[in-house]
Amino acid sequence: MQNSVSNPRLLVVQTGTTHLHGDYPRWFERTLGTPLPVSRAHEGEKLAAALERVRPQGIIVTGSPLSVMDEAPWMLQLGADLLEVGARGTQILGVCFGHQLLARAASGGVVLNPRGREIGTVRVRLTAAGRRDPLFANWAEGDLVEVQATHMDAVDPLPEGATLLASNENCAAQAFRLSETVAGVQFHPELWPEALRDLILSRKDKLLAEGRDVGALVAAVHEVKASALLHAFAAQAAQA
Repeated sequence: MQNSVSNPRLLVVQTGTTHLHGDYPRWFERTLGTPLPVSRAHEGEKLAAALERVRPQGIIVTGSPLSVMDEAPWMLQLGADLLEVGARGTQILGVCFGHQLLARAASGGVVLNPRGREIGTVRVRLTAAGRRDPLFANWAEGDLVEVQATHMDAVDPLPEGATLLASNENCAAQAFRLSETVAGVQFHPELWPEALRDLILSRKDKLLAEGRDVGALVAAVHEVKASALLHAFAAQAAQA
């Protein structure tokens, strides 16, 4: 059980599944270097039960092949529950689908990105607030940071009162903060190069149909420092 300052009690809320590299929770475990309890929201598991079982200091909400725009009842309930838990002092980090879920729950918008799919190793630009934010402040070097990305939906517009932390030409809301305890990132700090290359190859037919150069996308994938964001989040949670 995670019970020290260096290993805060973290809960992974899973919102979908993949056959690649052991499924989404395993990606976070690999990056953080520790086993993590999981609540499988996409299978109907309720957040309240996991909160009672784990009593987490921090919650990570995963990506998903599903779309927040489907507005399934479990998605709407989960989003509202997460905002409530965050308001009580638990650190919440939404990743990709999770980022969009939090935005939607806070009355922001989620759309099919009119600029098309973003996939591969990409750059995002931090805002002044992003450079100061505890998720980025201790590892980002300068305004531009490289991250691993794969998504088709995007947050637009941001929820009222949200602070923009990062953006790029494909997606204006690459990261935002709703409060001292609730934030989201569109990109994937848990992904490593091998996994991202396999994700690209798993979408080969769709990418070719979109006119993308799959070989070039795969070749351009490389190691980035953005996994440090998850460690920064864990450090925040440890102080909760």
